[in-house]
Amino acid sequence: MTSATEPHTSPLPPPTPEPSAAPDPIADSGHSTVDHVAPPPPAAPPTFTPPPTPAPTSPPTTAPSRGRSHSAGHIVALVIGCLALLPSLGMLAGGVFVTVAHGVADDGYFDVTLDRVTSDGVAVAAVDLWESAADDEDWPWVLDWLDPDIRLDVRGGASTDEIFVGIAPTGDVEAYLADASFDEITDFSDREAIYTPRAGSDAVAPPTEQTFWVAQAAGSGEQRLDWEARNGNWSVVVMNADGSADVAADVTVGVSSDAVLPIGIVLIVLGAIGVLGSVALIVIGARGRAAT
Repeated sequence: MTSATEPHTSPLPPPTPEPSAAPDPIADSGHSTVDHVAPPPPAAPPTFTPPPTPAPTSPPTTAPSRGRSHSAGHIVALVIGCLALLPSLGMLAGGVFVTVAHGVADDGYFDVTLDRVTSDGVAVAAVDLWESAADDEDWPWVLDWLDPDIRLDVRGGASTDEIFVGIAPTGDVEAYLADASFDEITDFSDREAIYTPRAGSDAVAPPTEQTFWVAQAAGSGEQRLDWEARNGNWSVVVMNADGSADVAADVTVGVSSDAVLPIGIVLIVLGAIGVLGSVALIVIGARGRAAT
């Protein structure tokens, strides 16, 4: 039995046990927690960023083109170029023609076949071949510079005719035919001879017996005479070989000159220079100059 005066004390609650820590698998496995590194989080997917839109640009401004002016000099150059172009082209074409013709000519000879020459007299004569062009007082250097060679192919009108062709000084020919009837060739119309008849006898000494010829050929069939032309007064005579009347012959005249090819080359060079110069003047005159 207790005393009423003893203080009453309530019993103390029991101590709450501390929660036990959860087991650490890494520690249980004997590995240190210091070496454990957590894996990095997954990287975020890349995001597409559209390129920036370029700012609008205004189109470039073009400076206004300036016109071209033409002075009096440009007009003169244009006119001279136009006037000189055609002659230059002609000179160039002529040079090409002469050069090509010289290359394709028969042995360098330019041949012309005449219509048949005839005479009721004893001869057909071409008197003074060179006339004033070969006169010593006018142009003594022309033939020396051209240095032409003459070739005459002559055939009698009948195949059995014996024909004669010769070249001699004009004075000797005139003396030989002074009393004879013959036809003198004074000009040509195309390839046809134009004659001036000379009255006289129908008989003359045979030409083959004369000694004044500087070149001659005689016989039946085609006869060829070659002669290196030179200054002086010369005449060509076609006759029957016996000096009888009624002459008929077919004649081909050929001329060759060592100066032909150089002339053609000079024409080509001058023509080309003229064409280039004319074109340059035309371009300069047409373009004018830029206006300031």
